[in-house]
Amino acid sequence: MSAVFYIKAGISPDEYNRHNQLFSRKGVNSQPAGLNFYESNWRSEEKACVKLDNAAYSFIIPNVLSTTGVQDIAFPERGIDTFRVNSGITADEFISHDQARILIMKMIQNFVMSGWKPYIEFYSDPRLSGQESYKYTILDGSYSPDPMYTPTLDEWMTTGSGHGWVLHAENVFMDVRFRRNSQHMEKKGQGVYLLSFKFKTLHANARDHFQEDEREQWLNLWVEKITQSRLMRYKLEVELIKQGYHINTQYIEPVIHPQDPVEPQGDRADAYRDFILQYNN
Repeated sequence: MSAVFYIKAGISPDEYNRHNQLFSRKGVNSQPAGLNFYESNWRSEEKACVKLDNAAYSFIIPNVLSTTGVQDIAFPERGIDTFRVNSGITADEFISHDQARILIMKMIQNFVMSGWKPYIEFYSDPRLSGQESYKYTILDGSYSPDPMYTPTLDEWMTTGSGHGWVLHAENVFMDVRFRRNSQHMEKKGQGVYLLSFKFKTLHANARDHFQEDEREQWLNLWVEKITQSRLMRYKLEVELIKQGYHINTQYIEPVIHPQDPVEPQGDRADAYRDFILQYNN
């Protein structure tokens, strides 16, 4: 069996190089902006297997074409806190759209069954589940739908390229998306798909909720931002209930900040919460 390439969110460059010393097709691209990009690439005829090490939530990604790890050299203690992995679904370039749908959803659902938890990345987004969550992606293409809902083939074909799911486990956040070639979109024909994984540490994920000039202050800004976002969420959920949607009030947010869970206060927030409690069918 060939060696497996190793990644871990937050790994030090020394440990990264030690684990992957057998791989020659890797290098560091240092940018003037102060970022180091740890890059590895494989030809399509010799794709790699990559292991994401995350304690009990580790797994191997097959058919990998490339990996990129990002390190901010101003903060060496953070290590390589973001990794991107691009892979095919199978070893073959072409795959039927229905098979792609089945294999991708099986993979996503296996993640959940192994302990990865769904994450609604934007705190102003509604808490939806099942088919309604998938329906909502038509209105908002950035929305991360319920990973346990398997869309029909028709729903799958109407989903835009770049569609994905966000999950978290053991303080690592994983974004999984698929892209497909727009020239091969016949429903009963063969498609060309690319899977894209992004792994971030808890702190890297938290910083990404803010503008670049605010990211290093995220701990001080978190409560105010999330309070405002959740108020927007409740307002939107009230409107969706009026349209017949059901709100998944059992959804549990991950603890990111020491003061989590953050809840908006005041008459308006109370009115929204009361409406959701009373009219959510």
